[in-house]
Amino acid sequence: MAKKKAKKIKKKVLCKLCKNDCLKDSFEEYLDLVKDSVYICKKGGRTAKDDQNLCKPVSMN
Repeated sequence: MAKKKAKKIKKKVLCKLCKNDCLKDSFEEYLDLVKDSVYICKKGGRTAKDDQNLCKPVSMN
């Protein structure tokens, strides 16, 4: 079941995940999205390793 949640989480934007208590319910999966971040969101300031998980991604490299 955790793998299904992880796939579902990876397709969403981090801002929406945080509004839906993702950190409380799926903390480990959330960490996988932000560990070794390469992009930062210009709107919310969150970081992620995949630009599809951010509203307004900008490369940090």
